[in-house]
Amino acid sequence: MKTVLVLGANGGVGSVAARAFRAHGWRVIGLVRPGKTAGEGVLSVAADLFDAKAVAAACGHVDVVFNGLNVPYPVWADKLLPTLTAAADIAEALGARHIYPGSVYNFGRHMPPRLTPETPFAPTTLKGRLRVSAEALFRERAEAGRLHTIVVRAGDFFGDVAANSWMNALVAKDLRKGKLSSPGGYDTVHAWACLPDLAEVIVRLAEVEGDLAAYEVFHFESWNVTMRDLRVAAEKALGRRVRLSRFPRIFFHLAAPFDAFMKATLEMLYLWDAPHGLYDERLARVIGETPRTPLDQALRYLT
Repeated sequence: MKTVLVLGANGGVGSVAARAFRAHGWRVIGLVRPGKTAGEGVLSVAADLFDAKAVAAACGHVDVVFNGLNVPYPVWADKLLPTLTAAADIAEALGARHIYPGSVYNFGRHMPPRLTPETPFAPTTLKGRLRVSAEALFRERAEAGRLHTIVVRAGDFFGDVAANSWMNALVAKDLRKGKLSSPGGYDTVHAWACLPDLAEVIVRLAEVEGDLAAYEVFHFESWNVTMRDLRVAAEKALGRRVRLSRFPRIFFHLAAPFDAFMKATLEMLYLWDAPHGLYDERLARVIGETPRTPLDQALRYLT
């Protein structure tokens, strides 16, 4: 039985990934703060995230470290890189393969509509630059023979537990009432990722034996759709008409002086103006047919 250490096991991505690893027969360890526990079927290990040796000693043998760590938007400038560096330190100390879910932030507001693993980075925000720096660190360690990393880049994820995602918190917040809210235009293609499908991709990559370089990047092509496409799928999911409306951006600007999260969100609104989708022909050659839940069925996670 192989063992995976899930960092961020109680988070949106981490909890779903832990569930998927269990379903594939893996032994799952979740790193938690003292006094906390991870989800059902996950062995909780309490240790200091920033003490890689202590984490390694507490966990014992680990084959894969899934890096599901994140920090709130308002503290990214100070805490994101140290947190992601700590995850790399842990994987290195354990001698384990490191899997990290990347984002489209790296490509910036002038990104091309078709994003492949070969598309150059051109970040135009602080968050994008931080993401690029994190991936550069992973690559440098891989090239130095210290770390094996797989980056799985995905669009905005959604699912039953992703409370803070754009889809759950804003776009489909009132889906049960037959409403969708768009932060941008109705005809702009946007990359989405259904969390259970993303978790399945992560596990399948973890189970690949050989034929992978020390540093690999894959793009998960889940759903590249417009808001009008999303409405069609939502109507199919609900079996009734769904109203699509524009969420007023002035709300973000008015709330920003009083709400640190809203202030930190402002620089990311370009994602709703720049058409973009994720594409990768190689992923299916490596893991087999890529999981892709029909969009109407995926939206039922939100209802």
